Amino acid sequence: MKRYRGWIVLLVFVALCAGGVWLILKTTAEYPELGEPVSYPVNQIEGFELTIEEPSWSPFKGYTIRWSVDADSKDIYYFTQDGEAPDFVFLEQCIGGQWYRLGYLEENFPFNTVEFALGGEKSTGLVGSIVQKYAYYGTRLEPGTYRVVLEMKSEDGAPHYLAAEFEVK
Repeated sequence: MKRYRGWIVLLVFVALCAGGVWLILKTTAEYPELGEPVSYPVNQIEGFELTIEEPSWSPFKGYTIRWSVDADSKDIYYFTQDGEAPDFVFLEQCIGGQWYRLGYLEENFPFNTVEFALGGEKSTGLVGSIVQKYAYYGTRLEPGTYRVVLEMKSEDGAPHYLAAEFEVK
């Protein structure tokens, strides 16, 4: 038994450290609130496709979801961020067949007003990402089905939506 005492002490030390890290991460976790239910048609514009990579997770930043839009259309659509909120990119969760937009954990947004045109001869692609913490969605998501939704507006100002789903286990 004397010969294994060092290994036992090391194992207990590692277990205590791991337990401490787990406890700190558990107590500092921030979950976004469930917002209003939404119901609008998605992915109904010919020539536009939203794809996402498999989300990656970090205990301090939450999920990082990289997305891209490919446009093969003569029609031009606009993505607008008005400086007060990240207006054109949303996270939504499906509960019981109904989609709910997730709420932001912040009320003051440090964004500039920006507009992107996509389609026609203007541009054929747009890429971006949502880093959960920096997009004000907290640092954790409950297990379930989620989707990234991008709102784009036609030249007459009518909104259209692109969406791509992913699972959190």
